[in-house]
Amino acid sequence: MLYCYHCGKRIDEHKLECKKPSINPEVEIDENASITYVCPRCSHIIHEGMSSEDAKELSRASHAQIQRGNNAFATGMCLNSLGIIILVVSIVFCLLCNKPLEGFVTNCGEFYVFVGTMIISVILLIVGVYDTIKGVVNKRHYTALLKDLNNKTFVQ
Repeated sequence: MLYCYHCGKRIDEHKLECKKPSINPEVEIDENASITYVCPRCSHIIHEGMSSEDAKELSRASHAQIQRGNNAFATGMCLNSLGIIILVVSIVFCLLCNKPLEGFVTNCGEFYVFVGTMIISVILLIVGVYDTIKGVVNKRHYTALLKDLNNKTFVQ
């Protein structure tokens, strides 16, 4: 995996090479030639081997990605809590649809409110769970990257 020094985007060079090879097989290249890639997010040049300035820039980008992960996690948890609250309201309206003499009635206002709030709560819960998982994964990955950078065990 390569990382953009400027924005911290993970780039799988094997997938890039499968789509568009960086070396033309007809051209002869010496062993000391370095292969560079262009980041698809920020258009900065990514190269193998890392200087201390590149490590500092990647560290800054990793901290920014961790903050984005924290924001995604907070947004996901907020949407989850709103979805649960609206789900409880939906269940209350579902119980109101059950009339004592007629049974479960589907042609009353309470039923339409039940269906509407159920749809909204399911959408909020799906988006909330997605954002929460995305935030946790992002935070863990870039925290491990920062640990490798701090221990000087990261090689690009």
